[in-house]
Amino acid sequence: MNRPEAPIEIIDPDYYQQNGYPHSHWAELRKNSPIAYCQHPKLVPFYAVTRYEDIVSISKKPNVVLNAPLLSVQPDADEDILTRVRTLLNMDPPDHRTYRKLMSAYFTKRRLNEDQHRLDKVADQILNDLADKKEMDFVTEVSAILPLAVIAELMGLPQEDRDQFFRWTNEIVGANDPEFQRADGLKGRELAQQAIAEVFAYCTDFVEDRRKHPQDDLTTILATAKIDNEYLPPLELLSYLFLLIAAGNETTRNATTGGMLALIQHPDQLQMARKNPDDFLYPMVEEIVRWTSPVIHFCRTPNTDVTLHGVDVKAGEHLTLFYPSANRDTTVFNNPDVFDITRDPNQHLGFGIGEHLCLGAHLARNELRAVFRSLLMRLKNVELVGNEERLRSGFIGGVKHMNVRLDIAA
Repeated sequence: MNRPEAPIEIIDPDYYQQNGYPHSHWAELRKNSPIAYCQHPKLVPFYAVTRYEDIVSISKKPNVVLNAPLLSVQPDADEDILTRVRTLLNMDPPDHRTYRKLMSAYFTKRRLNEDQHRLDKVADQILNDLADKKEMDFVTEVSAILPLAVIAELMGLPQEDRDQFFRWTNEIVGANDPEFQRADGLKGRELAQQAIAEVFAYCTDFVEDRRKHPQDDLTTILATAKIDNEYLPPLELLSYLFLLIAAGNETTRNATTGGMLALIQHPDQLQMARKNPDDFLYPMVEEIVRWTSPVIHFCRTPNTDVTLHGVDVKAGEHLTLFYPSANRDTTVFNNPDVFDITRDPNQHLGFGIGEHLCLGAHLARNELRAVFRSLLMRLKNVELVGNEERLRSGFIGGVKHMNVRLDIAA
């Protein structure tokens, strides 16, 4: 069987932490080996899928290429750390459609756009609070605040618990990063599972309360939802709430930080956007999502033998879809390695594609627009202090610390 090999760097968390995304490796794979096998003693073996058209095609076949068996490839683990939760991310039809429908009406573009002014106010307040603070960690002082505040409000959870949400999210998506190891030595898969258990315990109390005292929030919608006249099973219900808390803040946070870093590194683009924020805000946000591609990969598992580009993939073997690679595919994007806030068209896969298109994509876009609108209107100067620190993960890509000097107009 013709089976090209993929370099370990495309999944190695140490590589991502030290070097950022392996774009040169992906470019080589897209050109010569669009379906390439990757195996290592510390990894579940998989086939790397790196071309845009292949990722789109696979994503549009949810009945043939499944999500459930394996969501992501994790180092030093014999199973995905998220296999013990059952969310939209690892559901397949027909369950996926049934559970997604419970929330889809809440996350429509029309409904979310009606609340844009509230997001803008929160973003303005974030900058107000920083007016006298010239140097800061952009991640904790800016990027993390808006999505955490918004998801807490939407779910009807106490705003004072936002720091806890931030810690849990870091421990789950950054389970293989030594920084997030707990004082008792808990790390890796065990750390992620403990954090998930704590999220479940936290949410259980609110589920019980909302069934007795319904409110106008997402927690009430899920706590009182029924399928076939029965409440959602505990695992599915708590997993759904967990997904809202974690995914509801992490992706936007990483895109915000990565977007600010891109603007710092491309001052001509920042200057252009500041001069005409109304003209460039929307395309700039789309380019930020394409450029940063916070979700590095998801896995899919065919339930029948398939052949892709001459490579035979057996039923039960895993395909790993690398979204940042698709977003640099020269067959789709002109000059994809150039950060261009005027890019049009920009059909990136930063939020996925097909049945599993990110449920919160519209919300994430609106949050990014709110933050960058405020920054473009009030930012007089910004500069990076030292080097950014990247997350040790081959699953979620992001900057965990980025010290900057900001000069913000009152």
